[in-house]
Amino acid sequence: MRQRGLRATVVTVLALSALVVGPVLGARPYRGGVVSSANPRASEAAVAMLNRGGNAVDAAVSAAFVLAVVDPTHSGLGGGGFALFYQAEKRRARALDFREVAPAKAHRDMYVRDGKVAPKLATDGALAVATPAAVEGYLQLLSTHGKLSREVVLAPAIRAAREGFPVTPMYRRIAKDRLDCLRGDREASRIFLRPGESGQPEVPAIGTIIRQPDLARTLQLIARDGSKAFYSGRVARAIEAAVRDGGGVLTLEDIRNLKVVWRDPLEGKYRGHRILTMPPPSAGGLAVIQVLGVLEVREPNGFLPGDPEAVHVYVEALRRAFAERVQYLGDPAFNEIPLGKLASPEHIAQLAGSIDAGRATPSSALLTGPGAAAAERPAGRALDAKHTTHVSVLDAQGNAVALNSTINDGFGACLVAKGTGILLNDEMDDFASNPSVPNVYGLVTGEANAIAPGKRPLSSMSPTLVFQKEDAQRVMLVVGGAGGPTIPTSVIQVVSNVIDHRMELTRAVGRGRVHHQLFPDLVRLEPDALDPLTRRALEAKGHRLEPRDPWGDAESVMEDPVTHLRYAGSDPRNEGAGMGQD
Repeated sequence: MRQRGLRATVVTVLALSALVVGPVLGARPYRGGVVSSANPRASEAAVAMLNRGGNAVDAAVSAAFVLAVVDPTHSGLGGGGFALFYQAEKRRARALDFREVAPAKAHRDMYVRDGKVAPKLATDGALAVATPAAVEGYLQLLSTHGKLSREVVLAPAIRAAREGFPVTPMYRRIAKDRLDCLRGDREASRIFLRPGESGQPEVPAIGTIIRQPDLARTLQLIARDGSKAFYSGRVARAIEAAVRDGGGVLTLEDIRNLKVVWRDPLEGKYRGHRILTMPPPSAGGLAVIQVLGVLEVREPNGFLPGDPEAVHVYVEALRRAFAERVQYLGDPAFNEIPLGKLASPEHIAQLAGSIDAGRATPSSALLTGPGAAAAERPAGRALDAKHTTHVSVLDAQGNAVALNSTINDGFGACLVAKGTGILLNDEMDDFASNPSVPNVYGLVTGEANAIAPGKRPLSSMSPTLVFQKEDAQRVMLVVGGAGGPTIPTSVIQVVSNVIDHRMELTRAVGRGRVHHQLFPDLVRLEPDALDPLTRRALEAKGHRLEPRDPWGDAESVMEDPVTHLRYAGSDPRNEGAGMGQD
């Protein structure tokens, strides 16, 4: 009775506070297509493609190429990612996996020195580089489903590389974090840093213009010759040389043999809405389906924002989803993943039934063997890292693209192939360098994600489409995000804010977030995420709370099912922008 009374009190307080706050100014409505991305220049490029008669694919690919220029802290031509595409006319959805691939000379213990993992080897410099796949992914998406030419779609990126972009507060923050790494490569230091008073390369001042003429020339080659301009010839040889000279294992043969993979989207439902998301090697997509499913089972009548019982269920569902990530998930080409079972209503109901309404489950109780030892290991880098980027597009015809791209850590491996301007990834850190040892984000993965030649590392990226309740063939919400393991939790909370709490999009994206990733066994929350009563209720159940600075970057667009007006919601935590066609 005491728990029910406390819940009723909190729900009443929340309801009254909502009445006091009153209406919140919403995003501007658009009648045409809409886009949201992590940089205004990328969003402008996307809208320009729509205005030229392009579709959602043209817009998303143009934005992605621009982000590879103006957002080197998050993405680049030397990275990779996922794209989820919905073709309204054919009522067909496809998922494109252009995740980076481990080189042929990669091996399980390549980061082990004297019996211990040397984590810097997987994040800084040439040994951290996996085979880049972004260019092939963008161009395959464009050639199969776009309408405009490569020259038109890449023109904004070429212009951005020539003209340059200004250093922003976020650029400075991430460059400071990666300063020693950037100083370790002459090309990266020359492009992204500036000489200080002592002559030592330093982080540039805000407003400094970063021009990249080498990258402009590379983009021109790609616009003219397609993916062969990147995966063979001068550019490929320059990438191989940069990695070889730095002691890495990526070869010209790895680059030439790179392939991307079309996959079937992972499907689920939430309160009558059809949901499509990314299958493995995304681990985030399954987490989205599982956690939303558990919320619906345990809270069938919905819940108010901040309801302590619902937050408890949400945290416990995350704990179980991340435990299954450790146990089952990796590259499906190397592992038999029981995906149908893990995403099934029956299994989700079992997960929901395993949650004790009165007590938090210790994370160590959900894993046995080496994985349980991770509970005592360091937590990894701060959650406010946003080392991924996302583009959401919904065009006037109802076509939709959710595209995630990354170079993993800030500025990737801090390695630039000389003469190309291409910043290379440090994606090898997304493998389990040693199962049960956390990566840079504090994430623990299992044997299924161990390093092997030709393998794709597990990812948290979770591009997601939510369809209208009354029309399961019409996209209502396009969402994805940045922030390592917080990506699926950001997506889940945006979806819940829209469906459960009927928030307009800007508020749904900007509302304070709560995160749990199994290890460390902490409920991390933004300062404004939960009220004091809810915090006390969670602590009474045994949850350990850790307030953190705001994290992540959710980029979302949606169509109102009633008015059919469209909205763009860019995360206020970042420096992006939502735009559209009038």
